Amino acid sequence: MKTAKILKHGLFALASLVALLLLVAAIVATTFNPNDYKPLIIKLVKEKKERTLTIEGDIKLAFWPKIGATLGKVSISERNSDKEFASIQSAQVALAVLPLLKKQLVVDTIYIDSAQANIIKYKDGTTNFDDLLSKDETLPDIKFDIDGIKVSHSALNYTDEATGAQYALSEFNLTSGHIASAEPVDLAADFSIMANQPEISATAKLKGNFLLDPETGHFVAKSLDAAIKGDLLGSKDVIITASGDVDAKPETRELLIDHLKLAASGQFNGAKLAINLNAPELVAKKDEISGKKVTLSLSQDKAGDTFKANLILTDLKGSPKTLQSSGVSGDIVAVQGKRTIKGKFSSPFNGNLENLIFDLPRLAGNLEIKDPSLPNGAMQGNFDLTLHTDVKNELANSQFNLNIDDIQLNGDVAVVSFAKPNIKFNLNADKLNLNKLMAKSGKTTTKFSDKSDLSTLKSLRLDGKLNVGSILYDKYLVSGLNVSIKTDGEKLALTGLKVKLDDSQIKGRLSISHFAKPRYTFDMDIDQLDADKYINASDNKAGDTLIDLSALKALNADGSLHIGNLKYGKTEASNVHIDLKADDQKPNN
Repeated sequence: MKTAKILKHGLFALASLVALLLLVAAIVATTFNPNDYKPLIIKLVKEKKERTLTIEGDIKLAFWPKIGATLGKVSISERNSDKEFASIQSAQVALAVLPLLKKQLVVDTIYIDSAQANIIKYKDGTTNFDDLLSKDETLPDIKFDIDGIKVSHSALNYTDEATGAQYALSEFNLTSGHIASAEPVDLAADFSIMANQPEISATAKLKGNFLLDPETGHFVAKSLDAAIKGDLLGSKDVIITASGDVDAKPETRELLIDHLKLAASGQFNGAKLAINLNAPELVAKKDEISGKKVTLSLSQDKAGDTFKANLILTDLKGSPKTLQSSGVSGDIVAVQGKRTIKGKFSSPFNGNLENLIFDLPRLAGNLEIKDPSLPNGAMQGNFDLTLHTDVKNELANSQFNLNIDDIQLNGDVAVVSFAKPNIKFNLNADKLNLNKLMAKSGKTTTKFSDKSDLSTLKSLRLDGKLNVGSILYDKYLVSGLNVSIKTDGEKLALTGLKVKLDDSQIKGRLSISHFAKPRYTFDMDIDQLDADKYINASDNKAGDTLIDLSALKALNADGSLHIGNLKYGKTEASNVHIDLKADDQKPNN
């Protein structure tokens, strides 16, 4: 009985305590006004962060069964400035009370409307919000659980003062599902984006189930549905879409892809371009790689001229160190006016993903060219090459053979640095019959112009040799062509030139500099020249004894030409010297 009596008194005491707590909660709920503390909150922010906090309107609170707050417009300034750093038009949040005792934040859906923030990265690498993340005020280790987040009509501006880059997100809307630590979350977002580096003016949409876990380096996107539309990548009316599932662990180089589709289209440099990638299944693990057929297609249409290409990679297998494929194959179709070019190619493939080294041991294919203006209306050819690429060290080299009718071309090419390629090469051909490659045309006239612009040569870095046994073009025969070619971004130089044009042996050097307004520097020697072969008979009127070189006045050239024996009409001359001076080399009068 005594025990029962103690239990009875204990229950009365507990009930009295609960009643007292409810009474206190009721008194607090009816008498406590959080707006009375607004001046204190503003003062603390000013003292600790040296920023001005502005809270407009009343703060509305709820206490049970959840602690909640509804805010009107709130803004905070830059540090030691009246300039606004961030603001929200309204916000609402509520969290459960009892889970707080277990160090858990269980939160209802958070509503944020018309949030704005201006992020600045200064030239020294610091930002205008570093003080808000000071290390001495880190958050306690608390597990959080949020029912969802809804953000509407918000904006973010980012400026990098070191590079001058500016990015702006506007009309940002986001809706999330349940959010908890290290758990996937459903997200849907849409926004507009403007940028100057690179130039972007576009809208974007994103939807899917995502996991972002920086601690374990695990990133997942399932049921991905993303699209961006607008002007970007230096092009107009671009549309980029992505769908499928991706599971990645970059640190361990693990990747799982399922039904991934990427597509891009738009107006690029006056051409309509479309690219599509389809990867139904790809598995890359620590010791195993496998995949089904991966396809890539490309099409281009520019002023009625079209180009289409398809690439297929089949049966990937092996490991990151020894990746193999049963084959890479593809086809191309190009139409330019009345000319059609078709080709097919294939090759085995192997690579090393760890070192990013890839090889095409033997890429072989064929070509077919149809054009009614060609001498035979069509021509066929074949090619084969080897390709080795080292992505990490930015190296690539290839050896190739090309045969088109009786034209044979072979050589090797090596590339160093992919961003600014430095290309070394050796090209060899027994003979080039250009009459079979080029459509016949009427008389062409070449004129020198002081308005020539060769600025595109600035991007070329070439160093190599060209050797051709013979070149036949129209009625002219070029034989024994040997020349070294080098460009360094400032000058294009042809040195060690040796060539025979019909009966004339030519030796010397030629260079081009000042590409925006080209200057030609040369030193040429011709043993003999029958000018009548190369000058239109109608221009050589009876009785003319001088060659009209007035067209050379427009040529900004500096050099000398020596002709051992010159024949022109009835005139013959020996040891002819022609000297030209570039404009900036001519003496002032």
